[in-house]
Amino acid sequence: MNIRGKLFLGFGLYVFLAATIGYFTYAELNAVNTRLTFLENADDVSITMLEVRRHEKNYLLYKSRESLPELRKNVDILKKNIESIKAEIIDEIGADSYYLMKKTVAGYEGWVEKVVDNHERQDRQVEQVREAGRIVEERLSGKTLQTFLVLRRYEKNLMLYKDAESYGTFRSTYVSLGIGARPEAARYSALVKDLYRLYREEDEYMDKMRSEAREVQSLTVKLAREERADIAATLDRSRVLLLFALLAILVLGTAVNAALSASIARPIRELERITRKAATGDFSEAIVVDGSDEIASLGTSFNQMEEKLKDALTSLEETVKILMEQKDRLVEAEKLASIGILSAGVAHEINNPLTSVLTFSHLMLEATPEGDPNREKLRMIARETERARVIVRQLLSFAKETPLRLVDIDINQPVTEILESLVEQEKFSQIELVMKLTSGLPRIKADPGKLGQVVLNLLLNAVNAVTPPGSITVSTRAEGGYVLLTVSDTGCGIAEENLGHVFEPFYTSWNGMTGTGLGLAVSYGIIKKHGGTINVESMVGQGTTFTVRLPIHG
Repeated sequence: MNIRGKLFLGFGLYVFLAATIGYFTYAELNAVNTRLTFLENADDVSITMLEVRRHEKNYLLYKSRESLPELRKNVDILKKNIESIKAEIIDEIGADSYYLMKKTVAGYEGWVEKVVDNHERQDRQVEQVREAGRIVEERLSGKTLQTFLVLRRYEKNLMLYKDAESYGTFRSTYVSLGIGARPEAARYSALVKDLYRLYREEDEYMDKMRSEAREVQSLTVKLAREERADIAATLDRSRVLLLFALLAILVLGTAVNAALSASIARPIRELERITRKAATGDFSEAIVVDGSDEIASLGTSFNQMEEKLKDALTSLEETVKILMEQKDRLVEAEKLASIGILSAGVAHEINNPLTSVLTFSHLMLEATPEGDPNREKLRMIARETERARVIVRQLLSFAKETPLRLVDIDINQPVTEILESLVEQEKFSQIELVMKLTSGLPRIKADPGKLGQVVLNLLLNAVNAVTPPGSITVSTRAEGGYVLLTVSDTGCGIAEENLGHVFEPFYTSWNGMTGTGLGLAVSYGIIKKHGGTINVESMVGQGTTFTVRLPIHG
């Protein structure tokens, strides 16, 4: 065989190998592209299921009629998405899992409708109970009527808490009342019993509905996991194939001639380098495509794959970020809504009776001479009633959204005013107050009254933690783009496992009557409204430090 024939044979063999390997490599890369599309569809199913659960929670928490159409719409979308990738689901997790997923979604939809029907029946039953209660009230008098009014309060507790304890209290009070022989009372009791049955039925339906939802979520997670595993396996095959191509071409190129090896080895080595970077998750560099042969086609396909992988990862990260933000907003909305409902109930049910008790206890106290054994008891009644009113005001302060009245101030001003008002109080007489206020601090946009409330809460929290003799240090300074306020004490400190709860409403580590657990929660809300942060550091037995950071430019 002459040289031309050998060269032709060597070149032909090279072209054949390159074309063959390029074809299989392209097929693998194309399979990755297809898998990515399937993965996006699987993620759509997961995201739609999360939307279903979000609207489900909105409906169950607030009985929001607006959330119900959205819930039903997203369930329909979920069913369509599952049907659109039927073949892929069967291929990845099996036909049984596919039909189980469809069955579970249908079951979930059915339980949703049962819950909706249950709520409608509850509403009708509540109206009937209230009407029957009013009829019984009209036919009772005297002490029996007063006891029945107490029973009506237990009826309200049952409607509010929907638990067995509330119903048990209602039943025992009803039996002790002794009016069961009256037809209207018997009807009233039967209606309440039916209402309690609806509440239990609601719990059963919701448990089954949530169980079905968890099953669907488990299957969607399994589907996405299988898709990702297939993509990883395909990429592994592509990497092996590319390495094989590199070795084959280098060996043949060296055997045939140096020129061919030089023209082939360079782009393959570059392809190997960037492939290894991509395997570690670094997609910052693309393959420089030069020419139109099979290697160039391979480089183009790899660049396309790399771009799609980057887009998929970016989309996934953004989706996770959005879901986390939505979760935080839901948690905050649930907390504020619960506190708002509780505050309104407390203010409505307690505030007016407390005013009457406080007024008459003061009048009786003025009319009771010194030395009377009842005078100290009346003084205790007045003191405890005033404390209850303070709790109501703190509840309303925490729940009420009041706008900030921002002015240009020096942070030392509200700090100094609060310190001067507290220094003469008995609590602070045996505790050393140390002020380290930096003069000439940048002025900030803030509400002086709200900041004063934060300083007051932090100082009262500190003085309750310190056992005389001790000290409390208040300091201010500028740091970066912020003004910092620090309140440190030498008190008992806070255990590490409790630090994450100090800003939660109603959480308090003090025993007895020291606090309500709302001061730090209110302070946290005020600082967040100012665009700042409040942090706590503590060591048991050494003391606690609260640090408030407020932006200089508002």
